[in-house]
Amino acid sequence: MIDYNEAVMIAMRSIISIIALFIVTKMLGKKQISQLTVYDYIVGITIGSIAADIILSLEDHFINGVIAILIFGFVGFILSYLSIKSEEANELLNGRAVVLMENGNFIIDNLRKTKIPIYKFIEQARLKGYYDLDVLNYAILETNGEISFLPKEEYQTSTPIDFKMELKKGTKQTFCDELVMEGKVKREKLEELDIKEKWLKDELKKKKISSYDDLVLVTIDQKDKLKIFEDND
Repeated sequence: MIDYNEAVMIAMRSIISIIALFIVTKMLGKKQISQLTVYDYIVGITIGSIAADIILSLEDHFINGVIAILIFGFVGFILSYLSIKSEEANELLNGRAVVLMENGNFIIDNLRKTKIPIYKFIEQARLKGYYDLDVLNYAILETNGEISFLPKEEYQTSTPIDFKMELKKGTKQTFCDELVMEGKVKREKLEELDIKEKWLKDELKKKKISSYDDLVLVTIDQKDKLKIFEDND
């Protein structure tokens, strides 16, 4: 049988909790999921957990839960304010941007420190429209976890006032396949593309490379041009 008093109590607590959450959300400001910092994420999860708990825990002191929500929201607001006002606080709370590629070369130490495998880097580049890593000059891991890319000058889009944004003449991107990744040759890909491993080794020898071990990535484009990224550390 339905306990109407309990149902009314849950409804009232839900409404008050929603109002408290709305106030906290307005304090913290609008952010997309990808823009959430670590402490935003922690505060959000904690507040959500508290809200669920105070709605259903009828025997506990309801007002204590509401106070807890407001305190967590206020702490989140203060931390956001400090990160805006102080560069040191922002770096402590959000970390700093990390350069993953510089002058077209991978910075292996930074890839390892940020725990970003090459295949994930390639995936992020494709999502941003870069199917050929040879066009990239810089790649930076931003504090929100996104990777931003800067193409080489000849591949950058022009921005004339009149309208069109197009690649400069003679700088067309082509799709690339990965033949070697993190020191390991992708033999399935070689078979798929009907490429003999001997041919690949011969091409690498021309570049005075005798082993896959120091290779971060080797790609081949639709014109059979190899692009080699070595571990320069």
